[in-house]
Amino acid sequence: MALFSVEDLAVSFGRGASRVRVVDGVSFSVDKGRTLGIVGESGCGKTVTVMSSIRLLPSPPSHIDSGRLRLGEVDLAALAPKALRDIWGNRIGVVFQDPMTSLNPTYTVGFQLREALRLHRRMTETEAHAEVLRMLDRVGINAPERRLTQYPHELSGGLRQRVLIAMALMCGPELLIADEPTTALDVTLQAQILDLLRSLRDELGMGILLVTHDLGVVAEFCDQVAVMYAGRIVESAGVKSLFASPRHPYTHGLLASIPRLTTEKGARLAAIEGMVPAPGERPAGCAFAQRCPRAQIRCREERPELVGDADHRYACFHPVSA
Repeated sequence: MALFSVEDLAVSFGRGASRVRVVDGVSFSVDKGRTLGIVGESGCGKTVTVMSSIRLLPSPPSHIDSGRLRLGEVDLAALAPKALRDIWGNRIGVVFQDPMTSLNPTYTVGFQLREALRLHRRMTETEAHAEVLRMLDRVGINAPERRLTQYPHELSGGLRQRVLIAMALMCGPELLIADEPTTALDVTLQAQILDLLRSLRDELGMGILLVTHDLGVVAEFCDQVAVMYAGRIVESAGVKSLFASPRHPYTHGLLASIPRLTTEKGARLAAIEGMVPAPGERPAGCAFAQRCPRAQIRCREERPELVGDADHRYACFHPVSA
């Protein structure tokens, strides 16, 4: 049984006639000790999908129109707000995209870390202080005693990201959601953060759901990958299978656009022409048809469903040859 599973998730925003479907029919699962990467361009619906799957988006303006959301035996869709708050932080940890805006600038790092323990684990001030020091040391933060007295703006980007990871792991969650955890970091810090997440995943046996637009991070860190486009998953596979033989033209285009050391000097990088259609402007057929070099009449009239086998699935009438 999967640690975390989502089936047929549909999410919309707005009210009445202005309500627009943003995520449509998304399904995926994360196993214990494994990492699933959700990848795609900005505007594809990655963050909305993941945050809606744990019911972290406020409603309104968001609305979950359908979907089964399960963490082990728990049906997240059926939980009351108070029960959900007990799940968040305890069983599900979240590392948000921008550590500077995710941490409160008016409180010290120590206060914010201890608050999570007091809220979820009912620790005393002394117990919480000792646990916070242990966790900061665990995520590789030097001089932890001094860091506790500092404010977020006094820390470097790498240190702030490590503080967020420590906060997410404070209560020993089964599932960690990381939304673009390395976007604002240079390549050295990015490698350090990924190594940290990998070692903690292997040590704690938790599942990780990683949201990213960086296929290099996916190749380095993930076991499975789901490619999103215009609010739907268009291809899902094991990382090796996806990189070796992408079947959907969108995935093929993303991989072709990655810079390579063998690229000749002055040569133009491959690019996917056009833009991701806005939620209210998506066509009736395949949403990628307007940008796809393989598109035919059927693609513009019918919406393809995921086909293939359990190891590699894609939603395309005219897939790239394996």
